Amino acid sequence: MIEQHSLEVLEYKKIIEKLAEQALSEPGKTLCLELKPANSFEQMRTELKETGDLVSYLILEPEFPLSSLEEIRPLLRKTRSEAVLELSELNRFVRFLDTVLAVKKRFLENKKNNHDYAVFQQIEYLNDLPNLAARLKQCIAGDDELYDRATSELFSIRRRIQSTQENIKTQLNRIVNSKSSALQDAIITIRSGRYVVPVKSENRSEIPGVVHDTSGSGATVFIEPLTVVELNNKIRELEIAERDEIYRILQELSGRIGQTADVLQYNAEILEHLDFVQAKAKLSFKMKATEPEINNQGRIILNNARHPLIDPEEVVSIYFELGTDFKTLVITGPNTGGKTVSLKTCGLFVLMAMSGLQIPAGDNSEISYFEQVLADIGDEQSIEQNLSTFSSHLKQIIHIIEKAGPSTLVLTDELGAGTDPSEGAALAISILDYLRQSGSHTVATTHYRELKGYALNTESVNNACCEFDEENLQPTYKLLIGVPGVSNAFKISKRLGLKDEIISKAEQLLSDENIRFEELVAAIEKSHHKAQAMQDEIQSLKRESDKQKLALEAEQERINATKEQEVAAAKQEALTIVQTARQEVEQLLEQLRTEIHEAQSSVSKQAAQKSAKEIERKLSETGKELSAQIRIEQYSKHIDQELTAADIEIGEYYHSVLLDLTGQAMTKPDNKEQVSLKSGSMTINVPLASLRIAEQKDTAINQYSQQAMTERHSTKKIISDRKSMFQSEIKLLGLTVDEALFKLDDFIDDAVLANIPFIRIVHGKGTGALRQAVHNTLKRDKRVSSFRLAGHGEGDSGVTIAEL
Repeated sequence: MIEQHSLEVLEYKKIIEKLAEQALSEPGKTLCLELKPANSFEQMRTELKETGDLVSYLILEPEFPLSSLEEIRPLLRKTRSEAVLELSELNRFVRFLDTVLAVKKRFLENKKNNHDYAVFQQIEYLNDLPNLAARLKQCIAGDDELYDRATSELFSIRRRIQSTQENIKTQLNRIVNSKSSALQDAIITIRSGRYVVPVKSENRSEIPGVVHDTSGSGATVFIEPLTVVELNNKIRELEIAERDEIYRILQELSGRIGQTADVLQYNAEILEHLDFVQAKAKLSFKMKATEPEINNQGRIILNNARHPLIDPEEVVSIYFELGTDFKTLVITGPNTGGKTVSLKTCGLFVLMAMSGLQIPAGDNSEISYFEQVLADIGDEQSIEQNLSTFSSHLKQIIHIIEKAGPSTLVLTDELGAGTDPSEGAALAISILDYLRQSGSHTVATTHYRELKGYALNTESVNNACCEFDEENLQPTYKLLIGVPGVSNAFKISKRLGLKDEIISKAEQLLSDENIRFEELVAAIEKSHHKAQAMQDEIQSLKRESDKQKLALEAEQERINATKEQEVAAAKQEALTIVQTARQEVEQLLEQLRTEIHEAQSSVSKQAAQKSAKEIERKLSETGKELSAQIRIEQYSKHIDQELTAADIEIGEYYHSVLLDLTGQAMTKPDNKEQVSLKSGSMTINVPLASLRIAEQKDTAINQYSQQAMTERHSTKKIISDRKSMFQSEIKLLGLTVDEALFKLDDFIDDAVLANIPFIRIVHGKGTGALRQAVHNTLKRDKRVSSFRLAGHGEGDSGVTIAEL
């Protein structure tokens, strides 16, 4: 378990409070506030997977069914002790069971759409208790009202009350109409639960009855006439009966809830956990966080990491690295330069990831699991215990040394500060070396020059510094790994106007060794800046090159696809022509048979022969028309494939779409753009414009006619060839959304033609924008029957599996 001190100094509680703000229910908030880092690597993996699943779900389905969640646990405790719940309390169970049903219904839809995320598996065990829910809804109309038909007895009582009330009003209306001069107002009102009329004080004797109230001025008395006393008594009796029946109904409903209390509590636990996980997912969106890769080897790589407690408008993203080539990182540089923020960013991100929270960092970030995170940051102990700064830090360092080990992350701020600089530096080096030998992963900030040298000369130890802008005399807060910090005291002093003689004297007081060391460090930093600038330029050029390459590939694929479509269309039209001609031939043959038969029975043989010749002529014309049509179609469908004179090579085979002839080129095109083509024993001059590269070296064959006659066999072969060569995975990493969707559309076309049942689409995790665009496209694509995010071991949320 991570120590409380480390959680406090790394401000973990503030993150948890932000998390609780995203919860929808009080129990969900409580779960958020109780969140602690995982105690095992597997627990860390499971909790991050839960968060990632719900992030993926909310990208696809922003409307989450858990819009509200009633707190029912205290009420369940009451029903277990056979207490009778109030009507408003019972109504909370109505809303709770509605939520259970809505969540369960959405879960079934998710399974149907192949969105079967692990976090939803427990929802399958929700019990919406349909009988209890139906009975509650039959009875409860609101927080303070029962339906009349909750029971037949309640319905009967309320009808009798209504009938008696109408009887009273009828009788009182007669009095109001007949004694209007004696009344203060011609109305019927209620006092002390009984129907009365307002009578002028001086006329009270005109209306015999019981006085229930008087006005403040005494001018009006409220009298219950004797004629309705018995009816008012009857209403009172019925109201008592109604109250008793309502209590009996509440008792019955409370008993039903008590009988199912265990099931209801289990439902509550599932929904509260779901609320907790959706709070983690919503916090990810709020912080623009991503899911890091995780390991348990101590490796931390943070790309574009942003401390989540700094204003997003002001925070500077950093690159951070530990546990790769080195286990100890020494961060040097001036105060207020960002050293402590970098230190805290590392520690806080580890705690967040170990708690199942995504981190506000770029893609390809990585976080390790640690059994302990030990921190010495700040001097709050010295305030509480009245200790010196040095003593306070040393006490915490002693504790850290006792706990340090291979699965420990140690964070120390200004190690060795608060005492004599030379002794403090020596002590800091000794402590770092002890931690290094213990196998700990350590990040230490310091302004001691000696520690820079230690990091340069010690294996598995690296320098880092926070960049300083010498022009503006301001820190940039960017962390530079592999570069020791440079002292800028003299430069800053000179820029601010300190006398040159004072600065010169100070420089003379420095030893030659110190001066050479600072010059060396400055040269290293300068070289690093140049190398980084070159690297940035190289990366920029590479991105531009990759972008252009992808654009060219996409254009080439589009051209190829267009050509394939045109060829397929040409083949189909040729086939249609042949089929039409065949039908015409069959009709003519049938006509010939009919006419011959008729001729044999009714006309002379000469007439029959004449008729047969006419049919033969029509057949010949149809054949010629078919041949011409096929050549025309061939020519028109291949205009875009015309060859130039430079394309013609003597000895190569070409096909003339005008003559439907394939042969070997014997000459280059002449000045009339004629090419001598040899086909079999025949040599003929053909126009260059009619030539295409021959698909086969066979001569004197009509490829398109033959293709039409063997269409079924060829189609099967094409599909078989495509399927054997087709790769069922497409990678969209590094593409813009538009480029990715264009490439995906062509890929699905190829997959359909190759008769591939499933495809893998690798879009990466990242912020989820590309994944959402891919999923939205798949939803609308009629070629796609279903899709889902890959499961554990298949690529997780960085891969989508689609069924065609």
